[in-house]
Amino acid sequence: MVFGRQSRLVSFFRSALAAGGAIMIFALGLFAASPILHQQLHHHDTHLAADDGCAIVLFANGVSVPLAVIATPPTAVEWIEQAYHPSIEIILDSPRYLLHPERGPPVG
Repeated sequence: MVFGRQSRLVSFFRSALAAGGAIMIFALGLFAASPILHQQLHHHDTHLAADDGCAIVLFANGVSVPLAVIATPPTAVEWIEQAYHPSIEIILDSPRYLLHPERGPPVG
């Protein structure tokens, strides 16, 4: 019985987390699309030229992370050429039908 209760709790937590994420994405999109709402959110009359730290501006413009900081160099791999030997005898596949079909498509 404890397993069922824990499963319901985990399911509720996942659903609540998904709903919260969806609401956050909707709100960020709404504030990014409307400059008036964005300005009312910050409670200032002057428009700052550099809103680099604002999550709404980052969401609207996209965040570009330098890949060189994250990427690790690949490990060195030695290339080994496989030798293929040609087959001397020809191996035929077995026919698909042992007997030919009795009826074919209509002629005309």
